[in-house]
Amino acid sequence: MRRALLLVFRSRVVEANNNDRSIIEQVLKTDPQPRSGRSAWVYGQIARKLNSYIRKYKSIKPAYDLENAEFVIYFNIIEYRRLLNMMYPYGELYVIVKGSPEVKNLPRIVWKTKKIVWANDAIGDLIKDLKTLRGES
Repeated sequence: MRRALLLVFRSRVVEANNNDRSIIEQVLKTDPQPRSGRSAWVYGQIARKLNSYIRKYKSIKPAYDLENAEFVIYFNIIEYRRLLNMMYPYGELYVIVKGSPEVKNLPRIVWKTKKIVWANDAIGDLIKDLKTLRGES
């Protein structure tokens, strides 16, 4: 079983050289609870879909703090788009393995969205890839 922590926030880091190290550092130092109303709303949308996957397949377990998590699922909110009086959060989803300093495994990004997408599409893509990787149908 793997323990996953879900994080949702708008990153203050902009990387021009596509170096993921600054994103990893920011994610590993942040508070896991969303503070603002919009971030909490996006967190709820993603968590609902992820919890459905967890209940059905039981291949991962939720973690409630960073110390207990083996990996972090992080959605970086880039923008909100308004369509037909609804707000749609767009951003990038990352899966970050924490690593272990005693074995000299550094934290690293093992999965991320190919482009900026709607939050529900991002978590849907991750779940689809998890099912394929783990042989779940």
